[in-house]
Amino acid sequence: MKPLTLSDIMDIRDYERARDHIRRQVIALKKVRRVGIGPRVSVVFENRETMKFQIQEMCRIEHIVDPALVQQEIDVYNDLLPEGLAIGATLLIELVQQDDMPAILKELSGLEETVWLTFGDQKVHAEAELGRSTEEKTSTVHYLTFRFTPAQRQALAETDRAELVTTHPAYSYRTPLAPTTVASLVADLLES
Repeated sequence: MKPLTLSDIMDIRDYERARDHIRRQVIALKKVRRVGIGPRVSVVFENRETMKFQIQEMCRIEHIVDPALVQQEIDVYNDLLPEGLAIGATLLIELVQQDDMPAILKELSGLEETVWLTFGDQKVHAEAELGRSTEEKTSTVHYLTFRFTPAQRQALAETDRAELVTTHPAYSYRTPLAPTTVASLVADLLES
């Protein structure tokens, strides 16, 4: 995926004027790209638009206007946009106040290593960002990369059934992807 540059980011004043419209567009985009897996986990497939929105929001909230500091934000988020034939995603473990958070986060340690995108006879394993799980606990947020071969990209484009799968011993679930989600992911891969 093509990295974001400083020229992709709007001036804060211009962004404020367009924010409501942009926010509605990104919410609609994320609705298509967010997939629940079981009762506690969701995955948001990220792309340039979702990352650009995150950068714009960070600059807005933190009042970042210095181009060098904006570039620092761009660099952080560009690390989450994989290069080549790949799709980036954010895995979120959803907890509520009543949950025994330490016990759940210990039980789900390593979950990020057990995520797959399956379609036809293909399985693409998610590569997780290192350092977010220990034997004692896992983070509630993980960054994943699904790397494709050209043949896998073609197979995904031609599939009528794709699933997001977790194979963790304490959290094993399968969720079919909506055709609109698959089409959005294929569009990302075609941009690569």
